[in-house]
Amino acid sequence: MNQSGLLRVAALVDLPRTPQAGGHVKCWERLAAAAAHSDLPLDLTVWFSGTGPDEVLGPRARLRQVPPVFSTANLKFLPYVPEHADLSPYHPRLARELSPYDILHTTDGFFAFARTAVRVSQTRGIPLVNSFHTDTPSYTNIFTRQTIDKIFGADSWLGRKMIEDWRLPERQQRAMEDRLRRHLGYCHHVLVTRAEDQALALRIFGAARVHHLRLGIDKEMFGPHKRDRAGVERDYRVLPGSIVLLFVGRVDVGKNIHTLIEAMEKLIKQGLPMHLIVAGVGPAADEVKNRLGGHASLPGFVGSDELARLYASVDALALSSEVEIRSMVGVEAMTSGCPVLVSRKSGVAQLFDHTTAMRVVESGAEAWAEALGDFAAQPARRNAMRATAIDYSFDHLASWENVLAEDLFAVWQQAAGVYAQLRRAA
Repeated sequence: MNQSGLLRVAALVDLPRTPQAGGHVKCWERLAAAAAHSDLPLDLTVWFSGTGPDEVLGPRARLRQVPPVFSTANLKFLPYVPEHADLSPYHPRLARELSPYDILHTTDGFFAFARTAVRVSQTRGIPLVNSFHTDTPSYTNIFTRQTIDKIFGADSWLGRKMIEDWRLPERQQRAMEDRLRRHLGYCHHVLVTRAEDQALALRIFGAARVHHLRLGIDKEMFGPHKRDRAGVERDYRVLPGSIVLLFVGRVDVGKNIHTLIEAMEKLIKQGLPMHLIVAGVGPAADEVKNRLGGHASLPGFVGSDELARLYASVDALALSSEVEIRSMVGVEAMTSGCPVLVSRKSGVAQLFDHTTAMRVVESGAEAWAEALGDFAAQPARRNAMRATAIDYSFDHLASWENVLAEDLFAVWQQAAGVYAQLRRAA
């Protein structure tokens, strides 16, 4: 800790800060807001990759942006990238900005911010901490496969060669996994959420340097008090008596939206009164509209206030994604008293202790159709799941202030203290 008595922490999020950004960005925006109102001896700067203006949240908390050196946005041949990152191996301007900090906190192990932080940590003797937020290796597999399909055609000779024989998606995934392991090897402490990430970290570190990181929630923003079923039915043109599902996030293959579309389409053809509200943007939005017609509403990007009303008013959140490390939408839904149908493969249910407020669904459209059909046919179970979600939120879900103080600041203090002792001993 420096002479000011404040622990100066730089958190590095190698993603653009936009209103449509996902949970990784929003998590750190909310942690910075918590720091701005905290009495902790902490000075927190969260760095994003972009050209937008900086935002000062308080005397000891701010959000800053630096332009990328080489963004994936420059790769015009890519058919679709959900969120752009900086591919440069080193960011000179960021390196200069990081030198005064006491702790460098990376939130990935792959891109320019993380790679720059390693070099600054080594040359300046600043402790490096990492937390897991996105399953980038799995997303790399998904979008490598999609890129091959879009450019060459998955059924073409070359497409089949790259996917089936050369197994390029799996090789790219393994390369990212190797890069993550190398990055963790430079870190002094790591914070994890999933069991598999904890197992990886424990193989690299001793148990004393592996810590649990929760997701926080604002219970004034999200909660059953925001319920407005009649208003939602009116505003989203939902037929009375419909079972209303909510999908939140990027409308793309990475979030497994196609499986949900197929399952919904099957049930609608059987005559079940189903309606899907899609809160998000992405390349599959037209497919939702074309296949589900009047049984779907696509408002696009939805702000927090309206999202809170939707969570509290719909019958369930459909978390069809099979690639998740954490689930901000799951926390928001549970706090709102919204039952959740969640992919077993994602592992999200284990993050919530397999509470009965969640129904776990196997992979594939048939499994999702069966689960949704059962859910629609059991009003008593829906009500029980809603009550359980509210109870779980009350008993188990922490505020952002608690996450900052108990999960993050405690680890940052530990890392800074041990490193200071080592420097004095040297």
